[in-house]
Amino acid sequence: MEHYQVAVIGGGPGGYETAIRLSQYNISTVCFEKERLGGVCLNWGCIPTKALVKSADLFAEIKQSAEFGIEVDAPKLDFSKVYQRKAEVVEKLVSGIEYIFKKRNIPMINKKVEKIVKHDGKYTIFADNEAQCSVDYIVLATGSIPKELPFMPFDGKHILSSNDILNIEQMPESLAIIGGGVIGCEFASIFAQFGTKVEIIEFLPELIATEDTEISRRLALGLKKLGIKINLRVGVEKAEIADGKVMLSLANGKSTEAEKVLVAVGRQPVCDITLEGFEVGRERGFIVIDEQCRTNEHNVFSIGDITGKMQLAHTASKQGLRVAELINGELNGEKVAQEELIYHNIPRCVFTNPELASCGLTEKQAQEQYGEILIGKFPYAANGKSLGMGNNFGFVKTIADKESGTIVGMHIIGPAATEIIAQASFIINTKSSAESIEKVVFAHPTLSECVMESIEDLHKFAIHIV
Repeated sequence: MEHYQVAVIGGGPGGYETAIRLSQYNISTVCFEKERLGGVCLNWGCIPTKALVKSADLFAEIKQSAEFGIEVDAPKLDFSKVYQRKAEVVEKLVSGIEYIFKKRNIPMINKKVEKIVKHDGKYTIFADNEAQCSVDYIVLATGSIPKELPFMPFDGKHILSSNDILNIEQMPESLAIIGGGVIGCEFASIFAQFGTKVEIIEFLPELIATEDTEISRRLALGLKKLGIKINLRVGVEKAEIADGKVMLSLANGKSTEAEKVLVAVGRQPVCDITLEGFEVGRERGFIVIDEQCRTNEHNVFSIGDITGKMQLAHTASKQGLRVAELINGELNGEKVAQEELIYHNIPRCVFTNPELASCGLTEKQAQEQYGEILIGKFPYAANGKSLGMGNNFGFVKTIADKESGTIVGMHIIGPAATEIIAQASFIINTKSSAESIEKVVFAHPTLSECVMESIEDLHKFAIHIV
């Protein structure tokens, strides 16, 4: 039986990047993935949805081309080709990762891990009822799956998960989305721009309730401009399917009907591996980890969605790279010093129209932590590049601790928000002050000037607003 130093279980962004980094350290590593490399992100999440976002945004922009002096006869959407392009993008990226594994000679076992047995300090991994290999270290990266509502399980035809909706063959005339979080809002934006009648039903008082309240409310306005109906503070009590439609009974006594229903009420961790000779701590189904992503079993680490820290691909990747660094240090008898990974300082992106992105603390969180804070804002409507693009909806909001001047949060809604947020990530994670950023020259004319002027507005020195 083959022996490796490390086994990575799960080939999503966290898992495959960990395996690649370990191989770069010349550490013998095997990766287990029951489907294809890339996990949810590349196959059913980030990448396919962003391919759809591009098609939806471009279609909407073409329909507005007359505003730019370009006359276009009524554009038509070929839904099958949109989905075909999505599949091609996914295939290109997934096959690219598989090529990297092949060129780096990283073994990939395309089987579901069923059991891990610890004996004499080593771990034997079983799949298909057979021992596959033994290892010294394990990195659990088994991810998450969409949550079902108990009274309306997914059927892949009428009641859809976020995976199911990426496989539909025809564009629905109407779509009801249960859940106004990131996934729900992104698909609402996509299908509304395609021309589907879309309705969001959210139990909480705001869309994407984990974000800054002011940004969440502005997002709701933006989605309403796309023609999306938004129901807040209401739940769904019953679903009935008849004549090819789904009738939803709402908690407020009202009802709504749609051709298809997307249930986007969150994701749940998945790790149904039997452990013998050791256990790992769990809480609400998530694997408990310390600051090093180590479980209570010293040589077993866990990363990604299954840890419950922040269900983002880039969170899993960063956790995995840090774990690889730690394992490399331990194998070489070196002590690795790592700064704490502050999860709320990881950038969060929502690919709606308008885009939404944030990093750091919300206004409410900053007030609770620091007491007195400074807030600076700058609207896209006062930015030359934004006006030239014909897209000036939104603003940049910067939050700083009043006493130290340190910038502790930034929230953006508007064009290219998901790109510009990288600046906020650098500023916040380097604990920069408003004064230090004011020494930096921002190029003109660019959307990033909105970041600069929102920081200047902390002390009411923004030039282009009154």
